[in-house]
Amino acid sequence: MPVMKLDAPGLVVANVRLDPVIEAHREILAASGAIEAMWNWMPLMDTGTSFNAYFDQTLQDAREGRMVPFAITRTTDGAFAGVVSYMNIARLHRRLRIGYRWQPPQMRGGLVSAATSLALMQRAKDCRFQRIEFLVNVANKEAIAAVERFGAAREGTLRHYMRTANGLWADVAAFSLIGPEIDRTIASLRQHVEALEAAEA
Repeated sequence: MPVMKLDAPGLVVANVRLDPVIEAHREILAASGAIEAMWNWMPLMDTGTSFNAYFDQTLQDAREGRMVPFAITRTTDGAFAGVVSYMNIARLHRRLRIGYRWQPPQMRGGLVSAATSLALMQRAKDCRFQRIEFLVNVANKEAIAAVERFGAAREGTLRHYMRTANGLWADVAAFSLIGPEIDRTIASLRQHVEALEAAEA
């Protein structure tokens, strides 16, 4: 049986669909409100700190296999629901990182957010990855709390790990899920998604 690809079509869970980012998403993302948040959390790049420079780099990284970026759509009404990426993909060692995640404030913490996480975890497992990593700016308390709710193990803090687009140095907290921990997180997320779906029905 062939191994599923990370960017294979059909990544749908509950009320969200994840599609690989393409050029057509540039205008949608630019108008979404994500740009303001990017400068606080995104790393500085040598190609520049403009939105278009970031978007161009994302497309290039996707073409060259370094990243699998997704645009998130809420299927109930077709609303743009954010972006997220698989990155630092090491297929030989079956590890990857989930990052560059941004969702509109009104879609955080609810069904869209939970279904997005479940879709990403399940796809990584289906592709036989054994380690899922998260690197989170320690100043981003909301993101730290979200990763901790997954049950990910905190492995430490990488001090002065990167400069963000706003020019500040950031300490980064490293988290991971491995092997059976991934299975437990998927099961927990599936129950949470089902409960949220029932509440919205």
